[in-house]
Amino acid sequence: MRPGARRRLLVGAVIGAVVAAVLGAAFLAGYFEGVQARAIDWLFVTRPTRPARACTLVAIDQRSYRELLPEHGTVATWPRALYARALARLGELGPRVIVLDIFFDAARPDDAELTAVMRRLGNVLTPAEAQVPREARPAPGVAQAFDVFLRPTPAVRAAGAGEGFVNVTTDPDTVVRAMPLLLRGGAEDMPAIALAAVARFVRRPAVIDGPPTETEVYAAGRAIPVSPDGGMRINFLGAPAGVTGSGSVPVLSFVDVLEGRVERAAVRDRIVILGQLLRGADEHSTPTAAHTRMWGAEVLAHAVETILSDRYLVDAPLGVQAALLAAAALLAALLTAAWRPWRALAGTLALMALYFVAAVLAFERGIMLSGFPVAALALAFAATLVYRVVFEQAEQRRVRDVMGHYLSPSVSRWVLDDPARLALGGATREMTVLFSDVRGFTAISRRLSPQALVTLLNELMSLLTAAIFRHDGTVDKFIGDAVMAFWNAPQAQPDHAARACLAALDMVTTVEQARPQWERAGLPHVEMGIGINTGAMVVGNMGSRDRLAYTVMGDAVNVASRLEGLCKVYGVRVVIGEATHAAAGDALACRYLDRVRVKGRDAPLTVYEVLGRRDDMDAAQAERLRAWDRAIALYLSRRWFEAVEVFAGLVSAAPGDGPSRVYLERARALDSRPPGGDWDGVFEAETK
Repeated sequence: MRPGARRRLLVGAVIGAVVAAVLGAAFLAGYFEGVQARAIDWLFVTRPTRPARACTLVAIDQRSYRELLPEHGTVATWPRALYARALARLGELGPRVIVLDIFFDAARPDDAELTAVMRRLGNVLTPAEAQVPREARPAPGVAQAFDVFLRPTPAVRAAGAGEGFVNVTTDPDTVVRAMPLLLRGGAEDMPAIALAAVARFVRRPAVIDGPPTETEVYAAGRAIPVSPDGGMRINFLGAPAGVTGSGSVPVLSFVDVLEGRVERAAVRDRIVILGQLLRGADEHSTPTAAHTRMWGAEVLAHAVETILSDRYLVDAPLGVQAALLAAAALLAALLTAAWRPWRALAGTLALMALYFVAAVLAFERGIMLSGFPVAALALAFAATLVYRVVFEQAEQRRVRDVMGHYLSPSVSRWVLDDPARLALGGATREMTVLFSDVRGFTAISRRLSPQALVTLLNELMSLLTAAIFRHDGTVDKFIGDAVMAFWNAPQAQPDHAARACLAALDMVTTVEQARPQWERAGLPHVEMGIGINTGAMVVGNMGSRDRLAYTVMGDAVNVASRLEGLCKVYGVRVVIGEATHAAAGDALACRYLDRVRVKGRDAPLTVYEVLGRRDDMDAAQAERLRAWDRAIALYLSRRWFEAVEVFAGLVSAAPGDGPSRVYLERARALDSRPPGGDWDGVFEAETK
């Protein structure tokens, strides 16, 4: 691993540890409990609505209110006989438990009819309400102490089969998430009516089975977990019924019960909760109530279903949550330290998605995972990214600005990744090298003042360098009016030959586009020659320990320089060697130029001219290239008279084509004075 990468990982680990420690302390101190609660709320939305197993609501709803209003007035004035009739109708349908979520706290003349029905049914539970709160957690399992329990009239209470409190408690954000299971009023401890309903439903002899502890209440044959505040988290089955009655708990209208319009199957062997479902009365916000509220009787039904199905919601063990938080912070910090920002962002988002899936799966099993690991992922990512941007990237920008005056961008990035690469040394690898030169530069320099010459050279070299960089080449050096560049180092580039050829075409095009502007400014006409060769070269840092140059050397480099010199012989702009031609592929249109023996080499070289991209050639150019190939074939087979005719046609069609003119003269000379039988068609280049 490179030193720079090791340093980033170490800093990332430190940042991750700090983030984990800070968020861990906040988690243990109970900070952001509201945010955590809302995160858990959101998990309810991820799952489908489940039907109630045992509960049915008999609702004093808007329709019942409208239909009974003309005869009986408002709900507060309805006679007890009306409720007696409704209970009697329900009793005929065979419910196992009836829960009254309505207070009959003032005696009336018709109470006798109501109480008689209640005694006859023997399964009606009456409500109580704790009033005037005092201290919280007065005893293990008891959520809060109150001054007193408000109950129905003694006659109604005596006619009931049991009782329980119906208090609904909310969190600081007014959302109902839990229900206390035990409350104290004066000196009396009372269970929630949900506990009483479940105990009677499962035919337990008593509601409370034993003394509660700080973490569990033993009731209705169950060990029910409670949170530190003494409440049981309600595992809501789905959204509220609303005004349409489409929630998890089936809703029957009170007036339908009175009129006998209810099927036995809707009530038989179920827990029936009789309460008000009127707008503005006993409505509460719940985790599943995004756009509407849930009535108190419906909250009670969801609490009953939670207890009856043993589907409790508990926090994940503290050790597990701490480990997840630490792992999230470290992973996000290390990813951001090791990867580029966009990849790190993608990785962090992927970790968030993975944690979300894990939280959903755990929630389905009743385990609530904290949202702090998500915060740890985000905070560790942001903190590490800020470090890299503010400190590391700023430092690299300063170094890169300095190095940019001496090294190409690719070499600069390569060195910045690992400064140890500045050590002396090299390696042999196959590469492509390019030499470019300005034709007639000596004459140009004589015509211009030193200042104008420097201006022209600077502008020309800037354009050529930009063209090389566009194809990810490395500029080795400037030698007067010449540029040397190479490919396949420092980064590996499998298509290095094609990149070099495309860069050469780009350089030629760039000069052609700039030439009119230079000529309008009084500058001379500028032409270029470019030689490209591919082969084994030594690449690396060479020089002294005080001054280094990242460069290439070897016979293949020297050949590229000789190929550049051939441009003026043939009147072309880009000459490449045989290895480059073979490696560049079919994307480029090239034509055979010659077999040449250059100075310093005994073996002849086969050289080609790069004409352009093959896809850019039109039909006329393709036909000229085929004619050229025929002419070369005639020339090499010693049929010079016929070759002269074809070359002459090519010159006539394109008078400025240098290779056609060269070969026309050669073919005429050979035809007039044929060489001996040892002629091999190799041209002896006299220039370097």
